[in-house]
Amino acid sequence: MNLEVRLILVVLAMCIFSLPGASAHHSPNVHYDLGQIVEIEGELTEIAWRNPHVQLTVVETDDQGFERHWEAEYLAPSFLARQGISSDLLNEGDRIRIAGYVGRANRAALFTTNILLASDREIFDFQVSEPRWTDQIVGVTFGEYQRVKLQEAPEVASSLFRVWSTDVAFINPDRTFWKEEYPLTDQARAAQASWDRVGENPYMRCENGMPAIMDQFFPTEFVSQGDEILVYLEEQDIVRTVHMTDVAEPTQSSPYGHSVGHWEGGSLVVETTHINWPWFDQTGIPQSEEVHVLERFTPSAEGHQLDYSATVTDPVIFTEPVVLERYWIWVPGEAVEPYNCVVSEERY
Repeated sequence: MNLEVRLILVVLAMCIFSLPGASAHHSPNVHYDLGQIVEIEGELTEIAWRNPHVQLTVVETDDQGFERHWEAEYLAPSFLARQGISSDLLNEGDRIRIAGYVGRANRAALFTTNILLASDREIFDFQVSEPRWTDQIVGVTFGEYQRVKLQEAPEVASSLFRVWSTDVAFINPDRTFWKEEYPLTDQARAAQASWDRVGENPYMRCENGMPAIMDQFFPTEFVSQGDEILVYLEEQDIVRTVHMTDVAEPTQSSPYGHSVGHWEGGSLVVETTHINWPWFDQTGIPQSEEVHVLERFTPSAEGHQLDYSATVTDPVIFTEPVVLERYWIWVPGEAVEPYNCVVSEERY
């Protein structure tokens, strides 16, 4: 495996497996033992092709006729569609083979790394795995998907108003959104220490809020609507409204808050208040309703990159402001697709 492909795998693994605060949907390492892979083979009896993870039920029958029902999760359809993997590759009644990480609590649960299809072709999680049973594989890495689209990208003018994508082609340590350490107050440290990452983790239930939603992996689109700018975020089907004129403050807070923007040169500057989302990230750092987020979106001169920073001020949680940074790239032909998130927590 060459260096470029390895870099792609590492970047995507960071997106999927949620190092502190990473991907917005729930992280497999909460429920699955990433140190133990098992293989099963049986009849595919149920398919739920939906975000945040495809869910499969497989019935394995041993030599004595004993049946064991396995509940297997796979990647999000939003990932799979872009990698060239569609739901018609799997059908109820198929005999398939699966390898995956076994559940921590539910020992009949798997987070899938590889699937050998009834057609003897293989699909696998490009982020953390390699072909296991055959070289007849289906799909490409996210990096390959983007690279094909970027090969003949035309010149474009600098503009905020287009679809922006997470760049998976390179690792850039200076562009890490979340930090390893934060200037926490004593109150925040105590709350984080007692956090139940399963029972109190709303990200696992298709919920999110500001500023964590801005780290979502999937495309983001900016649309001008005169006195408002709409920000479409694919993950969770979120639409943020940025008011570009003076408007009355809301009487109630909300997870995504109240956003008011203005232009500073070519940068869109957005102040967001009235946020009642209780968590700063997925490591248990809390967030109070005193939180204030100052965002800056700056398109590059050649129009192919969008730089982003968010300065988070919360005197209850942080002893000083925290600055988070990332960037997006323009991938021609990309679009914000419906996410339609559904979680079945009983499977765990």
